[in-house]
Order: sequence, then structure tokens, then C-alpha cells
Amino acid sequence: MSVYQNYIKAFVDFIESQSDLFSAQDWSELNQLASDVPNDDEAIANEIENWLESESRSHILQAYEERLEALDSSSKIDGNGNLGPGKSKSPTPPDRPSESSKEMVENAIKKNSPLLNPPPTRETQN
Repeated sequence: MSVYQNYIKAFVDFIESQSDLFSAQDWSELNQLASDVPNDDEAIANEIENWLESESRSHILQAYEERLEALDSSSKIDGNGNLGPGKSKSPTPPDRPSESSKEMVENAIKKNSPLLNPPPTRETQN
């Protein structure tokens, strides 16, 4: 996995595990980012980095960097051919293409955004 893919994977994992750290404004901007995300891994990683560098997101940046560090330390390549994080195998079957970085970012934002997935109201719960 390239360094850019690691950045993207850490960001996707971060969105999925700590979505409560994001404000409504953050989600609005992330939804815009998802609609404009490029296809190139390096460009996606740069977009994420630029978005995170806003001073109002320093707490998000810090938590993201911790997630990235954890991912980096768990994905070291060993001599036994285990290449995935935590010595895992790829979840993608060999005969299928894996989800692109662009799709990963778009799907994580769409799936976790409260703006696109509002919580159920009392009427829909009954």
C-alpha cells in the first residue's frame, strides 16, 4: 500500500470510527469534498491534508494523526508474506478489483454523514 493509500485508509477509518468529532459544518464541507474528490491517490491525500489543516479542526487533525500512526505501525511488512494491517489478507477476492481510493472516501463520507443520513424521527420509529 502506498503512503498516499495509507493516508486515505486512515482518514476513511477515522470517519467511520470517530464521526462524532465532526461538526455540521465539517460534514457539509466533507460532502463537498466527496463530490469533487479526484481519482489520483496523491491528489486525494493532498485534499484530505488541506481540509484537515484548518485551525478549527486541530482536534480532528490530532485524532487523525493518531489513527494514521496506529495504521502505519500495524501495517509493517514482515518476512512471511503477510502484507495487510495486522497481518490480514485482502478482503477483496482475487478476481475482483478493489474499491478505488476515490470510492472509499466518497462512500465513507456518504455513509457517515448525518446531513445525508439524518437520525430517525419519533414518527418513523413508531
